[in-house]
Amino acid sequence: MTIIEALHNYFRTAPVFDGQRLDIDCLQSDPEKFSLDSIPGERTVKKYMDGSSVRRQLFTISSRAAYGPDLTQQKDNLRFFSDLEAWIDEREALGLLPQLGPRRSARSLRVTSTAYPIEVDEGQGTSTARYQIQLELIYLQEM
Repeated sequence: MTIIEALHNYFRTAPVFDGQRLDIDCLQSDPEKFSLDSIPGERTVKKYMDGSSVRRQLFTISSRAAYGPDLTQQKDNLRFFSDLEAWIDEREALGLLPQLGPRRSARSLRVTSTAYPIEVDEGQGTSTARYQIQLELIYLQEM
């Protein structure tokens, strides 16, 4: 199992995704779509003499949502991420981290940015925006 697969399995249990599809590295153009996306970055945090290492996985969780001057819609778009962040914090505090498979153990999972619109599509009719938060998973990779 890859780290992204383990994260996907973990986040599918979040109440904010209740019955919703969570894609991987593919955010569809329709509103109310979600994706877990890899971010390139330095993976190794620390190496040990036995070959084990502390590693990091950087990623985002993105959504496609209606976008425009409606204040209620704007609040709803950000509430989704606020609820997701609260779920992540609660589970992290309880030690309920993703199961990463053999010889890997999660040490921490944290949100590293607030939610923000990264791209706006002002097509015909309703405009949509891609909102996202950035996250970091720290884990031990044993040899």
